[in-house]
Amino acid sequence: MNDVPHTTFLLTHVCFLFYHVVSNITLRRLKASISNLPENIQLLLKASWILALSYFIAYLETVAISNFPYYDFVDRASMYKIGSLFYAIYFIVSFPMFLRIDEKPGDLWDLPRVAIDALGAAMLVTIILDLWRLFLGPIVPIPETKQCLQPGLPWFQEHPMRV
Repeated sequence: MNDVPHTTFLLTHVCFLFYHVVSNITLRRLKASISNLPENIQLLLKASWILALSYFIAYLETVAISNFPYYDFVDRASMYKIGSLFYAIYFIVSFPMFLRIDEKPGDLWDLPRVAIDALGAAMLVTIILDLWRLFLGPIVPIPETKQCLQPGLPWFQEHPMRV
């Protein structure tokens, strides 16, 4: 698969698990340090931290893969700035979801509950990414000749009206 060693795919799990463990540790420390603040301020600080950490990790990953021979960026600066924000959407959703697993003592999660939560997170990410596509469009302009000729989903083709 593009001359990438198969063990690299297994190491991906280690990387993402590391990101999420770091997120859990920092969110727990943040929660403990701001516990005396009003709830709305706590929520704002937690959301800000999740956004900042998500963008930071996405940015670092984008920079890390930029020298991989199979990646080519049309506009490197836009990909670092805006593309990293797009990629951060995955972490913005997954960091709080991952934190919930076994967070409360006595409320242990079984595999079906974790799977349902993971599928829900994946669906939420898909919806947010699609909303980006619909309302914000591509990260870099796409020439008319490279755009899809038919808008929308291929299985919802418009049929000519019969009179």
